[in-house]
Amino acid sequence: MATTTPPETGDIRSPLLSQATKLAGESDRQRKLCIDDMLNQYCGEFGPWQLRHFVLTSLAWALEAFHTMVMIVADREPAWRCVGRTGCDEAARTVCGFEPGSWEWTGGRASSTVAEWGLVCGEKYRVGLVQALFFGGCMIGIDRVINCIVFGALIGVGFFFG
Repeated sequence: MATTTPPETGDIRSPLLSQATKLAGESDRQRKLCIDDMLNQYCGEFGPWQLRHFVLTSLAWALEAFHTMVMIVADREPAWRCVGRTGCDEAARTVCGFEPGSWEWTGGRASSTVAEWGLVCGEKYRVGLVQALFFGGCMIGIDRVINCIVFGALIGVGFFFG
């Protein structure tokens, strides 16, 4: 492979690339760039491509916010009432310690995930555990992987039967 030397001198230690043109009033020292100048110089101005990327990224986070809101609403502990007069106390704050069948959920078993799965008393930790696992998976990107697998399978089935 042939090497070339700069046309000005025959010195091998001189730079191969010429220096960039200096801005007006700039000294011989290197110019210090701030973040805005570097982004403008190397990435360009904020244009339609950056706007598209910003909107798509924001939509992904908006969907994540909906998942969070669903967990807050669906994982609440619903109101309850006493069914019989024995083994139940309306003034109590929790149903722990009551006899099974002496109380019921006001909105029925489908009113929340806590009522549906019986996540009260000793099982209450599972509500927080599921939320922690969900956010841990979001932090490492598992939700994107699962979406790719699910939608990839759906697309594959669509091509197969289409």
